[in-house]
Amino acid sequence: MQTQILQDTIRSRCRALLARSVRHGFLALMLLASAVTLLMPGDAKAQGNCYKIEAVLTLDPNSPYYLDPGSIVGYWTGALDSAGRGAYRLVGNISMPPLVPDGTLIASGVSSIYNLGANGVGSYQPEQILFRCSPDLYGQLYEFFSTNGDNPYSGMDDWAMSAYSGVPNTYATYMQGMIFRVTNVKYNVQLNHLWQSREISGTLDRDSRGWLLVKAKNFSSYMLELFQCSQCPAPFGASNASGAQTYTYPQPFAYVAFRGGYLSRGLDNGDNHRYVFDGWFGYWPGAISPTSNIAVRRASTCAVTNVTPLVFFPTLTTAELANGATSQRPITIEMRCQLTATGSATPFASGTGLNQTALGIRVQPENALTARNLRLTTPGQGVTYLLSNGYGTDPDVATGVGVALSRPNGASLNFLTNENITGAGAVDGWYPVLVDAVRGTTSNGITSYTRTINATFRAIAPGSRAITAGRYRATAQVFIRVQ
Repeated sequence: MQTQILQDTIRSRCRALLARSVRHGFLALMLLASAVTLLMPGDAKAQGNCYKIEAVLTLDPNSPYYLDPGSIVGYWTGALDSAGRGAYRLVGNISMPPLVPDGTLIASGVSSIYNLGANGVGSYQPEQILFRCSPDLYGQLYEFFSTNGDNPYSGMDDWAMSAYSGVPNTYATYMQGMIFRVTNVKYNVQLNHLWQSREISGTLDRDSRGWLLVKAKNFSSYMLELFQCSQCPAPFGASNASGAQTYTYPQPFAYVAFRGGYLSRGLDNGDNHRYVFDGWFGYWPGAISPTSNIAVRRASTCAVTNVTPLVFFPTLTTAELANGATSQRPITIEMRCQLTATGSATPFASGTGLNQTALGIRVQPENALTARNLRLTTPGQGVTYLLSNGYGTDPDVATGVGVALSRPNGASLNFLTNENITGAGAVDGWYPVLVDAVRGTTSNGITSYTRTINATFRAIAPGSRAITAGRYRATAQVFIRVQ
């Protein structure tokens, strides 16, 4: 949706509403009745409608805008083009087959609705009331969602890419070679250009008058995925520029809408967003936007082909660990690298600078949080130890111990906590991809490499932190990413 052409949009939507009045009989009369109701906020008998809440407007308990004392409210604009900024900080590199096959996931992220409003990150508080609905609407309140179906770079049906990518519900973007998909995480539903919805009455709180409160917490989280598709056609004007870029095209990939009473009444399941967009933008809480969120790279790079799947450490006693005993095992990482540039890609470089390729080992979010709570951190976003799942909460898990990483020469390495934070190097857990790598064979411009990183099980701080007996189990992932 483009706010710069608001007048044309209003005219086109008026035409859409007139068309829908034919399909739904007395819709136009209902809309008129809704307008009359909204002009009468003090009407104690106002029923069958929802009201957008932005402030405490009245202390009259008979008003449809009445809110109980202590209610959380705030001014909110809705799904503007800028909505959701900062919610998806992703870095995606567009490579070329055969190193990276088309259909490969190159970046992904999840955000709650709290970050998808007009103000971006922090737009809403979980308990913030967005709509108040009369009790008789129980069972008739919906969260609607779809791609931005009236824009060729953002989810229009003409530019569905599944037939080319092999990945369901993918669409072209403003960047040639990169396609996207959005998933409603709560309901595990992939979005497309046709409106879908879920009824949400059962999740809602009620106020002292029995009215239904639609709060920010009642809306879903959404996952944005970016895939490579070098063979996918691109809409006219799409960018194929080389080097480091930021996604600047000012259109969301998808929208989150609310339908209740007469608000966004024109939305129906199966309608094409290209033609149906009732309630935009004020009654739509959020948008999934790539604008200024996504860093796009086109550089020759490397890909992981195999990693040691399991690392077992022999049992050590608490006394041995307290006296400095350790157990070390190797992690072998096999890679393929495209050392010569192809297409619009920039030449390959191993490093942690802009457009260079780096490698890191990322811990899971819960393990990262535990390490931060114990101050096992770096000056950046990295952590120095991988602690066990359940550390400090499960009595069967060993405490005071963890796994640290090091190079073959003994130099310590940090763990990644977020693969989408790039550019700062070791303090975030990134290291040049070919450090300590042993070169193998070259075929069709692709060179194989093997790299070894040591994992050491040991006391976190021998002599200064209590060690308790128990089990240790944790997982980590290897990432290779153009910075």
